[in-house]
Order: sequence, then structure tokens, then C-alpha cells
Amino acid sequence: MPKPSMILIVDDDKTVIDQLQMHFRRRNFEPIATANSTSIDQILDAFEVHLILLDLRMERLNGYDVLKRLHEKNIKTPVLIITAYYADEKDHLKAVGIGEEDVIEKPFRDVAKIETRINRKLNRVILPGQADSDYENEIYYDNRTKLALIDDEVEINDILKETFELRHYQVSVFIRGDEGLKHLLDNECHVAIVDMKIPRLDGDKVIQEALKAKPNLKIIPISAAYVKEMRDVLASIGFDPTKLVTKPFNLSLLVEQVKVLAAEAGTLGSSS
Repeated sequence: MPKPSMILIVDDDKTVIDQLQMHFRRRNFEPIATANSTSIDQILDAFEVHLILLDLRMERLNGYDVLKRLHEKNIKTPVLIITAYYADEKDHLKAVGIGEEDVIEKPFRDVAKIETRINRKLNRVILPGQADSDYENEIYYDNRTKLALIDDEVEINDILKETFELRHYQVSVFIRGDEGLKHLLDNECHVAIVDMKIPRLDGDKVIQEALKAKPNLKIIPISAAYVKEMRDVLASIGFDPTKLVTKPFNLSLLVEQVKVLAAEAGTLGSSS
């Protein structure tokens, strides 16, 4: 089965976010979302996003401002506008290069039209059997994995926490290295995702001390910059540098990596 395309939903209406995320998960997409439009740069730096669904009328930063920011940064990720006010916004949207085929109108009544427009943007077709699969339910039904996220980017932690909790991981989040290390040392934990540059205690120190006390702990180091330097640092503490995951990362692949480590730890599948 192909890896799901990642869709970023940017809308300050939680009801809309919940509705779209539920629909897209059933259709074999990997949706992530934020109600804070000012955080879109941070999210795009961290995740490999294939399509953005963008509301126009938001309080902190409206959709036009987001489009301008994407253009200024030369970000080529396809965008579909979601709005309840297309008739009012039509001329303004046209002036910034957004046509009717790039708009999904609220309320979402015509699901087929929505999927057609999304698939056209992604050059993707949903194949029979991809949607509504029980595959993940079977894998994660008896998931006993305790997962630690140690990263100082709050918005990214929120997305990762939601993603893994949907798969029944028990997730603990820490934005400081020293607090993350204390948790790893004092509590049962099977898998940890550790940012290499984090306040109070760098990731390599967290990894080194945690593995000294718990050599069977599974760790995925992540980094947004200085990839060669970070790999050299990992090698210097005896950690396999090829295991470093760099941002922006493919969320589906990260989910798969964690699943493999959880299986190795014996915390997936039947406990009998």
C-alpha cells in the first residue's frame, strides 16, 4: 500500500478540523492540523507536507497573509482554499491567482468534488481497498508502547502527540532535555523521539545518559539543521548516525519507524 499523502489543515474552527481529519484518515491520507495560522512556517519546516487546506478568515493571520508568506518563501506546496464566503472573496482570490478549481466551499456537502480537487492537486487517485482499511486497527489494537517526545517545538509536539495517540501509544511530552532525561530514567519508556538541540540538555547527552541506564531503550534522534555535525556527534557517543531523522520529515515514515521499534520492544500485538 502506498504511503499516505500528508495534508495540512489550517483553520481556526475546531469543528471543521475534526470533520476534515476524520474524513481524510478514512480515505488513507495523513492529516495534520493547526488552528494557529502563525505557526505554518514551523510546521512546514518540520513536516513533509503534500497539500495545504487553508481557511481565509482567521483571526491571527488570514489566508491571504499566509499565501503571501508562502510566496515570499518560495514554498511550492499546493494549496486549496476552504471558505464559506467564496462569492464575496471570488474577485480577491482571482487577483492572487486562485480560481474556482482551487476552492472548497463550506459547508462541505459534495464529498466527491472535494476528493476530485484534492486528488487533482496531488496527482493521486484513491484505489479500491485503500480507504477504510482495518490494517492499522489490527496493528495498534493492543498497543502498550510508552513513547516519549523530547522537543522544544510545542506545535510540532502537539501534532506528533495526536498522531501517535490515535494509534494508542501512551505519549509523554517534554520541552526540556533535563526533564525528558529524568522521565526516561525514572519511568518505563519503550521508544523516545529526541531533538538534538533542546534547552537545558542537548539531545546527545539525553541519549547517552538514557542508554547508559537503559540500554534496551529505542531512540530516534531528530534534527532540523547541521545534519553532518549532528551525525558526527551521534557517532562520537557510539550511536548509529544513520538513525538520525532530519526535518522536514515524512510523518508516515516516522510513524513506521516508531512502529518497527515498538514491535522490537515487544509492546505491539497480543500481550498473552
